[in-house]
Amino acid sequence: MINTKTLAILLCVLTAFLVEAQQNSMGVVNYGHKESFGMGAPIGIDYNANLVFNSKESSYLFASDSLEGKHIREMKTFRKSDKAVFLIQMKTSPKGYIYNLIREENMMLAKDLHDFYVKDSIPSIAWDIKEETKVIGGLSCTKAEASFNGRDYTAWFTFEIPLPYGPWKLNGLPGIILEAYDTNKEIFFYFKSIEYPSKNELFITKPFLSDKKSEWISSLEYAKGLKAVHIRKQKVGMMLSEQSPNANSSRQFAPMLKFNLESFDE
Repeated sequence: MINTKTLAILLCVLTAFLVEAQQNSMGVVNYGHKESFGMGAPIGIDYNANLVFNSKESSYLFASDSLEGKHIREMKTFRKSDKAVFLIQMKTSPKGYIYNLIREENMMLAKDLHDFYVKDSIPSIAWDIKEETKVIGGLSCTKAEASFNGRDYTAWFTFEIPLPYGPWKLNGLPGIILEAYDTNKEIFFYFKSIEYPSKNELFITKPFLSDKKSEWISSLEYAKGLKAVHIRKQKVGMMLSEQSPNANSSRQFAPMLKFNLESFDE
């Protein structure tokens, strides 16, 4: 017969084992990643995306050939109304966009389709947790709101998986984010499925410099580069517009948030 002291020791050992197993467990959330910049509604390009995570780090991936099942580079038409039609290019790459958040080092490693490599601290987001709840994927989720990177976001996270990860750069809540969107859902991360702990072998995808010419840059340097590209594209568009018989003399620049997930408007 097992006495009380022995039973207590066994329970402590079992609890420690379960806690360690939970910490080493990996999971994956599959999302739809929809981008509808300037459209005012979630009607735009819809990518497959996933978030692979453990207790120490996470990696968010989208616009990759593997998730889409093929390489994509094609123009797509989106119609909001008879007078509002948008022609947008959908494109993927072998590696896709990667956002790797490493908690213990407070480090974010990221890569976009143009092979810009960003190394910086994990973005700090001042979330306001609300009382409103709803169920997503069988998990009870709580609403939170925050302003980040030029947009106002709503996120739905679950306390049932108390890890501070989410899609893209969204992080810092006391549970995994299963759904998130900005004001008009021009950026919309919607839930598809979750497996935690996963029974399959999973890997944290990390960005690595592709060649000797590549280098890590800060988020500030990345912002300056994207803003320069954005302004250059608009100037080219204005030049073409001015050659049109119906040219408009206005030379106003549209903000980045109408074109890019990374909005660095001043």
